[in-house]
Amino acid sequence: MNPFPLLIVVVLIVILSVLVIRNSRRKDQLPQQRIIRRNPATAARPKVEQPEEPAPAEAESREPDMLLESPTGWKPAERPDLEVETLWRLEHTIRDMQEVGRDQMVQVDFDLEPRELASVLASNPFFGAKILKTVNSAAFGLRYHIDSLQRAITFLGYNQVKNIIFQHRMESGFHSGTDTGINMLAFWKHSNAVSVCADFILKEVLRRTERVGQITTAALMHDIGWVVFASFDRDRAEKLFTRLVDEKPENPMALEQEVFGFNHQLAGRMLAEEWKIPKPISDLIGVHHCGSFGLEARFRGEIAFGACVVSRAEQLAAELSYQHPLAEPRFAGVDFSAVLGEKAGAISPSSVKLREEVERTMRFIEEFERSADEA
Repeated sequence: MNPFPLLIVVVLIVILSVLVIRNSRRKDQLPQQRIIRRNPATAARPKVEQPEEPAPAEAESREPDMLLESPTGWKPAERPDLEVETLWRLEHTIRDMQEVGRDQMVQVDFDLEPRELASVLASNPFFGAKILKTVNSAAFGLRYHIDSLQRAITFLGYNQVKNIIFQHRMESGFHSGTDTGINMLAFWKHSNAVSVCADFILKEVLRRTERVGQITTAALMHDIGWVVFASFDRDRAEKLFTRLVDEKPENPMALEQEVFGFNHQLAGRMLAEEWKIPKPISDLIGVHHCGSFGLEARFRGEIAFGACVVSRAEQLAAELSYQHPLAEPRFAGVDFSAVLGEKAGAISPSSVKLREEVERTMRFIEEFERSADEA
């Protein structure tokens, strides 16, 4: 038998086997992206070029968009601007001050309007008795005796009653601990005057009825950050207060930051947040000097409106001789009409009604303090 045909068959089988094995290996080694099939619906879409992202250094160097321009160009420090150690100490100091914030007079519904809020706060027997004693004192010279708490609140003013009770509770809490190093009577007179002026701006000038309770409360609390300094460092606080009185710097907040590394505006906002005060009020406390340093565009809407009202009210209070007992930033002529409208120009300290309301509030504070001391 001739073995040649058989040899040919074996060789062919071997060659075919090698080809099959090689072909299968080649398929396994193909790049994965070559076997991915595109969706016909998206394959024909033209490629849209995305704008290039700015480099990190460029993005950080951009100035924030301003809703109200700052004539000075100076910007108060905020939480991210603080040194780590300063922020850590400030947070712990504020946490130690939370006892005042737990008071039932502080934890109230600030969405209530002044009339409702005053009634809630005055329901406390101690404050109810003091209000009646105050309104019937010789300071008000009434020809008749008021024996109804509701009538007393109506006569004194809802916003004023709310403020004086709120002030008294916070002041009692502060005095129970570290001394603030500030003339607290002058401090609260200033704060109440700002709140009365804010109430006047909202109701009499702008004819605004929404969120009056929140804005007037923020006006009362706008300077609470001042009490943080003494708790943070008593010695430094005394030096700061002395320098503010003696030097009368053009920008007192810059001096605050030089001595402490933070300012009362930021400390006040953080304290309000620690006390669980509603965010709109905390935000307003944190930007109440927008009349001196402008306002960033991120605060548009209700926060910008409330901040401008509080800042303009503080200016009015100073014009009525109820300025802060320590030096505060001078008003730099920021135009509030961009936020408050054309009526902003009609806000004037010459209003007889405004002056009467402020003076009545001051008499109320003095008589209430006197009756509280006699208790």
